[in-house]
Amino acid sequence: MATFVLVHGSWGGGWVWDRLRPLLEEAGHTVLTPTLTGLAERHHLSAPDVGVSAHGQDIAELLAFDRLEDVILVGHSYGGMAITAAAALVPDRVGQVVYVDAFSPTTGDSAFSLVPWLEKAFAETPAPVEWEVAPLDPALLGADEEGAAWLAGRLTPMPLRTHQEPLGPGSEQVLAAKPVSYFHCADQGFFADLIPSAQSRGFRIVGLTGINHIGLLTEPRTLADELLALVPAAD
Repeated sequence: MATFVLVHGSWGGGWVWDRLRPLLEEAGHTVLTPTLTGLAERHHLSAPDVGVSAHGQDIAELLAFDRLEDVILVGHSYGGMAITAAAALVPDRVGQVVYVDAFSPTTGDSAFSLVPWLEKAFAETPAPVEWEVAPLDPALLGADEEGAAWLAGRLTPMPLRTHQEPLGPGSEQVLAAKPVSYFHCADQGFFADLIPSAQSRGFRIVGLTGINHIGLLTEPRTLADELLALVPAAD
């Protein structure tokens, strides 16, 4: 059986996987859904210096202290920044890397440099403190009325540095040596401009039609089936 570590995106927490996680567990797999520092139930730890490096450390420490090996490390949206940073820190604990409609950075990239329009959008949605950014309207993320209500009641502001801080070195060599998949949710083009780079790096591109950016909420079975297909068949 496999071990999945699922890492959420902006303004979320481990709870965003509540509809997808049981589908992996029902197949007999171990699933961890950590919450990154400064978000959701850890929002009280938010601080101006919390960024990509801190979130990479969050995930790396989890893998190391739980003695996890051959992990299928999955990042959705901003979670792609965090898992890339983590893979560089604990490469021997990572078996596969999966980007789910996510940032897939290389050294020196930030979320803002990869998707420049976000910086303006974030500036227009300030949080109560100047070093945080408030959630965007869930409808912009592809949520229907029910999903928007579910998200809006739980999303929390996040440190702005998460999207400003450039990724540190070391990930390129790690990812070049691992199986890497990129699931592109084609019904919204948030990350369409990143696909050529992912292809040039040898990532396996999986284009998913009929699914939007928050498919983990709206189409969890579709994403679960794609993740389950990554698990090597038992001997």
